[in-house]
Amino acid sequence: MIDLAFLKGTETVGIKVLGKTIQFCKMQGAFFRYAPIEGLKLSTAGILQEFPDLKGKPERTIKKIAIKRFKEHINGLRTEKQVQDYVIKDLKKHGYKIKAIKRAGFRPKVFK
Repeated sequence: MIDLAFLKGTETVGIKVLGKTIQFCKMQGAFFRYAPIEGLKLSTAGILQEFPDLKGKPERTIKKIAIKRFKEHINGLRTEKQVQDYVIKDLKKHGYKIKAIKRAGFRPKVFK
């Protein structure tokens, strides 16, 4: 299990990697709940930027296909470390900065 914390502006986002499963949360103080990718509010514009071939399809279809492609890509990665590296690289493109990485309950590695 790997826990990742990211900053974008004043917002802190948490991501938990459990094998091939990824859960997301928006951290607010000590209260946070993880949700699967299906529970996120995905931006259609952001999806179309990543997958321009989906342009012209209904919004619900676009989101379902994007989630399916994301899951297929994650399942193609072999280790949690590869999933972690992919998530960090992908979120960095969207302006998120890695704040901390915590592996299997050990003390977190904090970035400044």
